[in-house]
Amino acid sequence: MPSKSVLFWLGSVLILVGAALLAVYGGNVYRSAEAQKAAKQQLNSPQAIPPAVRRGDVLGELSIPRLHLSVMVFEGDDEGILKIGAGHIPGTALTPGEGNIGIAAHRDTFFHPLRLIHPRDQIALRTPAGTSRFAVTTTEIVPPSRTQVLAPSPGRDLTLVTCYPFIYIGHAPKRFIIHAQKIP
Repeated sequence: MPSKSVLFWLGSVLILVGAALLAVYGGNVYRSAEAQKAAKQQLNSPQAIPPAVRRGDVLGELSIPRLHLSVMVFEGDDEGILKIGAGHIPGTALTPGEGNIGIAAHRDTFFHPLRLIHPRDQIALRTPAGTSRFAVTTTEIVPPSRTQVLAPSPGRDLTLVTCYPFIYIGHAPKRFIIHAQKIP
């Protein structure tokens, strides 16, 4: 049986590690909340639409009222962007325009409510050019290599992408895809 001093030190180390992990998590939550707030302020201020977008630019706000989901959308889909909000997937359409707009976010943060999405749920995408409304048509679960879900196709005007399953430790093996059609 380990001595009391070994158990004391082991307990102390575990408490310190837990406190450090909690501090890192708290810092990440704080940074993402601040980024969301700053992006919303930027979207609400009058501005000209830039001729070209760059990584990190604020593009708009995605909301799904039934799920109480509201998240700012930035240009890019890398880890740095997805830590602070949803990301517009480069190479997919931008609003206003024609084509399939691809937006991704983490399943355990901003897109966690998507586990409860239903066909015909309403999605709004507010940008400096105005608000576009979409209705969910289908959902599917695919391997990460199936990028055809982002291809332009009739009735596929907005595609949301997140990892699947929603409750999973580590890198999830699949992707949860939501397709939505623009409401005239």
